[in-house]
Amino acid sequence: AMGFGVVSLLNAVFRRAFTSAGLRPSSVAVDADTTLHFWAHPSLLSSPDAESKQQRGRRPVVVLIHGFGPDPTWQWAAQAGPLSKHFDLIVPTLLFFGASTTRAPGRSDAFQAAAIAQLLASDSLVGGEGRVVHVVGTSYGGLVAYHLARALQQGGGAWTVGKVAVCSSDLAKGPEDDRALAAKGGVADVTELMVPADTKALRRLMDICAHGPPKYLPECLARDLLRCFAVQREGKIELIKGIASGHGFQITPLPQEVLIVWGEFDQIFPVAKAHKVKEKLGEKATVRIIPNTGHLPQQE
Repeated sequence: AMGFGVVSLLNAVFRRAFTSAGLRPSSVAVDADTTLHFWAHPSLLSSPDAESKQQRGRRPVVVLIHGFGPDPTWQWAAQAGPLSKHFDLIVPTLLFFGASTTRAPGRSDAFQAAAIAQLLASDSLVGGEGRVVHVVGTSYGGLVAYHLARALQQGGGAWTVGKVAVCSSDLAKGPEDDRALAAKGGVADVTELMVPADTKALRRLMDICAHGPPKYLPECLARDLLRCFAVQREGKIELIKGIASGHGFQITPLPQEVLIVWGEFDQIFPVAKAHKVKEKLGEKATVRIIPNTGHLPQQE
């Protein structure tokens, strides 16, 4: 559906980064209404081949949760290879971001987390009593990661939550933050910025996300990129509204160690919010500021 442009090529490159790291795509119906697409190492699937069993055994597991934007392979391509040397990975595609689908009415980040928890509990994955799973989320994915750590902790089951990392994810976000971001983007509502409807809006979003001077982007490439953002656009708008409706939820400290990673020049969530999130998460949370980076420091 993406044609044969630069975006198609990038899509192939990022998928190749995943397959080279040993990850394979799969899908699981987690309930009657919801199907999650995900990438995972074969040893985590319920029928792994003998070679992957022998090579990987029972290593710790990391769940990587993407944010708004294109396919999760775009957001985690740089990390897939290095992390795969030490961990088995599960990289879900969040609902309304690609091949994952749902007929359920839920649109909150907690709903996304519940679907991933169901995936981890399904017979399609090999868990095992006490197997450690670390949870990592970037931007919107950090909100989901927080709720997933909570859900796994409260739900018991085969997995033991190890550590949690949230990257440029404002768990303490309120309505005033949405208004400030909309004003910074020159739009009336934050959904107009985060789910761009045209190439002008896309350029505005890219300028705010990245650190440094605006990069030249030919209009033909911008149109190609916009198609990635346009996938299930209405669903993504509902997700943003779902975050807004959940502004009242109380962030409480997690029992796990939490690493809060933030770009020094993040314009989506200013770096001061990293310390606000730490206040909410308590003494087991630590902040690491990545110098000279913007909203997605793992990609810079």
